[in-house]
Amino acid sequence: MDYKNILIIGAGRAGKLLQKDIEKNHPNCKVIGFADDIEKENGIKVLGTLAGLSKLNKVYKIDEMIIAIPSASGKLVREILLNNLKNKVPIKIVPRDQRIISLSDVKYEETQYLKLEDFLGRPFLKKNIDQLKKYYKNKKIFITGGAGSIGSEIVRQLLDLDAGKIIVYDNSEYLCFNLDQSLKEEGIPGNKYKIIIGSVINHNKVDYVVKREKPDIIFHAAAYKHVYLMEDNIGESIRTNVGGTKNLVDVAIANNIAQLIFISTDKVVNPTSVMGASKKLGEYYIKCLGSKKTKFGIVRFGNVINSNGSVLPLFERQITERKYVTVTHRKIERFFMSIREAAQLVIKSAARNTNGDIHILNMEELIRIYEVALCLIRSRNLIPETDVKIKIIGLKKGEKMIEELFTDVEKGNLRKTEVDDIFCLKNFEKCPADIKVTIEDLLKMARYYPNEEKIKSYLKTIFPTLKVKS
Repeated sequence: MDYKNILIIGAGRAGKLLQKDIEKNHPNCKVIGFADDIEKENGIKVLGTLAGLSKLNKVYKIDEMIIAIPSASGKLVREILLNNLKNKVPIKIVPRDQRIISLSDVKYEETQYLKLEDFLGRPFLKKNIDQLKKYYKNKKIFITGGAGSIGSEIVRQLLDLDAGKIIVYDNSEYLCFNLDQSLKEEGIPGNKYKIIIGSVINHNKVDYVVKREKPDIIFHAAAYKHVYLMEDNIGESIRTNVGGTKNLVDVAIANNIAQLIFISTDKVVNPTSVMGASKKLGEYYIKCLGSKKTKFGIVRFGNVINSNGSVLPLFERQITERKYVTVTHRKIERFFMSIREAAQLVIKSAARNTNGDIHILNMEELIRIYEVALCLIRSRNLIPETDVKIKIIGLKKGEKMIEELFTDVEKGNLRKTEVDDIFCLKNFEKCPADIKVTIEDLLKMARYYPNEEKIKSYLKTIFPTLKVKS
């Protein structure tokens, strides 16, 4: 009989349970041994270290590698992939769900091929379900951008937490249709959600809907987010990202809404782009306006894996079509989080029910986009630069080499919260003088003046880090 030779990466309990299942239930498979950085006892056959995986493949005829480390970080999985760039041995992983984490059961047939989240995400995070359910139970929640990739995940998680009703407000008919269809297919009752098509720049409609629906909480996720596109569409960036946020804040205060959470971005830190500057102005407006009746919170994201417009689906398509994978620079670095983590950050931050805080997920480390491309190619059992080449195309307009989640001044004020992996910045930042006047001036320029470079020059007087054409 020809056996499938399997190398198990990780000689801990999960690895031993996996070996036991293979030996008992899969006679066509043979565990040839383990790879681990720590020598094991009790008869565990450790053939080598994780750094030496490529050498092991030359010595042993390995048909499949399986990562059996339930707590494996994205960094560890990337290291395993990067140590195997020159071979095509399939690499799989045990699923990182609660059952596997508790090490009660590890089955070979449930092992999976690597996904983006496996080498860009974090270990399994606790949700504190009971505490969150207590906060959201029967609450009515209004979500702008609620049909987008992040907004729709927030919708689903809130429904799982027994929220009373979700009002989805989004300007995309296509995304609203898709969300409505998928919620129906999932068996969500029609009285648990309502979908409204509309734009956040339409103050009267936002005010009308909020007055009529009387939500307890507003999550403001609607925004333009493509850095290079907003460099050529400055007026629209200001109207939506600044004007839309102003509308939501003003409406929330006027209607005595208990809480508003603004979804921001790491691109607000020392902004070099119009998009980053527009979102920072949203942060300023929220923090400077203040309200005794409405509690405001801000959540800053890094890059969200597989969100609408993320570079990663582009990489996936380029690999599938065997085209060049296009990377802007070998050394460009970004923070990454999954859509699930992004939604959890918003939901957990709101449940803290504080006023004026900026919430940031502990992103662990910056990741080079070039390494992400290498790992993604290798995770598809292909060899980078042989089966699929990587093409360096240069930085796009407004793009930074390295993103930051907070300024040096903010770093000194960063505090841990009672929620795992979430940090907060207290309301310490001084408001820029006449911020309301500044925003009104920008909105007038965006509405009435076609000269977008003039708008950008005005933005640079507020944000000296902004890049302007010479």
